[in-house]
Amino acid sequence: MGQVQHEVRRVLRGGCRRLARLLIAIANRVARWGAVGQQRNESDSAAPEPLSADERWFSEHIGAARQVATFLAQDGISLGGKRVADIGCGDGIIDLGIAHETGPRELIGFDLNLTDLPTLLERARRYHYLDELPSALSFCESTPTQIPAAAGSFDVLVSWSCFEHVGDPLALAKEMRRVIADDGHLMLQLWPFYNSEHGSHLMDWYPNGFVHLLEPEATIRAPMFDAAAADDEHASYMWEEYTKLNQLRLDGLQRALQDGGFAIRRVRLLSHDIQLSDGLARYPLSDLTIAGVMLIAVPV
Repeated sequence: MGQVQHEVRRVLRGGCRRLARLLIAIANRVARWGAVGQQRNESDSAAPEPLSADERWFSEHIGAARQVATFLAQDGISLGGKRVADIGCGDGIIDLGIAHETGPRELIGFDLNLTDLPTLLERARRYHYLDELPSALSFCESTPTQIPAAAGSFDVLVSWSCFEHVGDPLALAKEMRRVIADDGHLMLQLWPFYNSEHGSHLMDWYPNGFVHLLEPEATIRAPMFDAAAADDEHASYMWEEYTKLNQLRLDGLQRALQDGGFAIRRVRLLSHDIQLSDGLARYPLSDLTIAGVMLIAVPV
């Protein structure tokens, strides 16, 4: 098995947030030249060599950290010197990028599964990004609806590709409101919404999308466990994640945040051209075409 396949398996076994971030990377190809490519350009005056698949995988995750910082900066919000929490941090690579490149006073990544620090450091060194983890960066285990922090502990909350997996979005939104300072900011990204093209999270088997809206579960499941083609561990994990998706839509996310104590101040819809079949005519175009969202909200 190649290095990138090995990395993908490790990501998928680590939690829902890791899966979602990987799918974001595949779909959007953010920061294609990322940290590794930038270092190659700076150190070699010749044309840069194309990134390998595993180098690109890492650099795209660091690119997601830059998206967080840039999106906040567009509203004049800096993370430098701030107390920051990432809700649903997964493998911690986005937090690694945020901590290294924005200089927060403190950044704590919360997840249902405690982030593996030795693996995170090994990756940072392997891709020549950092030799040591930033001193401001730490990780903590949380529960689906409880964040182990005092009220008003954080100036900024970040949540990246987590909320489509949350069993009780309203309860988590209320807990996020509890731990954020009254003058704080929430930056939330959700991709993909369930009724969008890749909302099933089953791109490995159905790259053309919308299978979850067009076919019964038995038909979807069968090719995933074909003995001639399937990695049973991977297929089992992905099928379990698929069955647990909360099917949240954009308006549902809005209600959860508003009822949880936040006012949404800025929204960026994530969308692209899609091909529609007759079987999709019964779904609202707003559900089919809005693949995800990035937003900034404030406590009320």
